[in-house]
Amino acid sequence: MTSPEIWFTLYELAKRGAVHRHCEITTRELGDALDVSQQTASRRISNSVEEGFVDRVHTASGMMLRLTEQGKTKLLNVLNDLEVSLAPPGDEIEIVGIAVSGIGEGAYYVDVYSERFREALGFEPFSGTLNVKISDDQSQTAVKRMKHSPPIIVPGFSKEDRTFGDVICYRVKINDKLEGAVVIAQRTHHSRDILEVIAPFNLREKLDINDNDRVRLTVIPLHLAT
Repeated sequence: MTSPEIWFTLYELAKRGAVHRHCEITTRELGDALDVSQQTASRRISNSVEEGFVDRVHTASGMMLRLTEQGKTKLLNVLNDLEVSLAPPGDEIEIVGIAVSGIGEGAYYVDVYSERFREALGFEPFSGTLNVKISDDQSQTAVKRMKHSPPIIVPGFSKEDRTFGDVICYRVKINDKLEGAVVIAQRTHHSRDILEVIAPFNLREKLDINDNDRVRLTVIPLHLAT
């Protein structure tokens, strides 16, 4: 687990531009910014380098520091947690995206998990998924909030010498009309901005949804799900 001291160190470096380029800074300057001693600042930099969060190049006047991809990811994780934590409690989680065509594997996996979906969600899913692409920042934050809410877990299993992983499910209402579930598999070829939605029927036909049509998903809290 990363210590808060490293988080604050990465944050201070990011403020100075170290996300996109090497920035020059001395341990004294960093210590003053973090309100710690020069020795403590030096130790925090060394720890950040050892953890793989910061790239360091020594210069005659100090050092050049830049966040690595791992360091950027660590800061983004903190940002995501803060966005979720700062969201007003009790607010409805609403996700808006557009319908997009899938790559053809949804029907296969829905069929494989069909009985387990029925046991966990209370309905027999239609053979296929509605793929919803999320693009705006507000909905991206809503997705993060959804993923921090209690899920329904469909346990993984083995079949014919093949292993199928757990599937995380969240009950949702689609376009304020029909109920279904967002399903997130451990193994998927979809990008992070694509949500797969299942329901007891063909959502495209039932709700007259075509590619690029707006789709609204309202998360149903677990304690209210039937």
